[in-house]
Amino acid sequence: MVAPRNSIPVYKLYGETGNSMLGPTEQLAISEPEFFHLESIPSRSKLHDLHIQPHRHANLFQLLYITHGHAGIEFDDRQFSMQVGQLLTLPPGTVHGFRFSSDIDGWVISLTDHHLQEILSPAPKLLARLDRPQCVDVSGTATDPSPTDFLIRQLVTEYYSHHTGRLYALRNILGLLLLGIGRHIPSDDPARLSRKEQKSAKFRKFQSLIETFYKQHKPLEFYAREIGITTTQLNRIAKDIYGMTAIEVLHNRLILEAKRTLIYTDIAVQQIADDLGFRDAGYFSRFFAKKANMSPARFRQEHR
Repeated sequence: MVAPRNSIPVYKLYGETGNSMLGPTEQLAISEPEFFHLESIPSRSKLHDLHIQPHRHANLFQLLYITHGHAGIEFDDRQFSMQVGQLLTLPPGTVHGFRFSSDIDGWVISLTDHHLQEILSPAPKLLARLDRPQCVDVSGTATDPSPTDFLIRQLVTEYYSHHTGRLYALRNILGLLLLGIGRHIPSDDPARLSRKEQKSAKFRKFQSLIETFYKQHKPLEFYAREIGITTTQLNRIAKDIYGMTAIEVLHNRLILEAKRTLIYTDIAVQQIADDLGFRDAGYFSRFFAKKANMSPARFRQEHR
């Protein structure tokens, strides 16, 4: 009998629940303090028969880069295939799972969200582009090699070295890599980028507050006050950066968590409603149906 799934696993790295981002062998091999982790796709996936079950990372930003083979990707309620030369960005909190081909090869780069923001703080418009999961084609040609592939190879070489200034080199290579990836991700109307740059910090603070309080159904006035702006300004920022009102951003976060729980756990709808701060299951079901165009039960049935 299969045990019911009562939660979506949250890991540092897949399968690891400890405080360290590194395995015991790697901790002995590398003495400098780490701000990110790098490993080949086969090194971890083969431990799990090439199938990484859906899970998420609370404060970890990841990059998945395929150099050989292919992968089936699942995150939240989306599924697609990933090929050689493609790179996947996974912001913190995104539920994701992989099913790799037997000839898979490539790299997984895991970076703390704090260091991601620190590295890209001089370029907030690029940081904003990495706020959503993206699959981008970064492949090159025989006459025009991929800069992304070159930088990742440099990163691998430096990561497993013990050269003087290793961490300085890693930070700078990572900065160039993230810059290149951000440039590959389509932006909105270029004429609005300057406004986005000015407002990005406030919007990221709004997102951070949502992650802390969204289950408490705080009013918009609370978020605006914490950020130091008015609700009108908050709505304008949300519309400019995200293309929707502030309340829609809040509601989308609730719906996203509901979808994740419905897909990846066996928790009853009543319990999901309670966990997400709704006063009763009926109200939650109406709220969900309005946003997802189907009932929670039907959504679970269609995505399981």
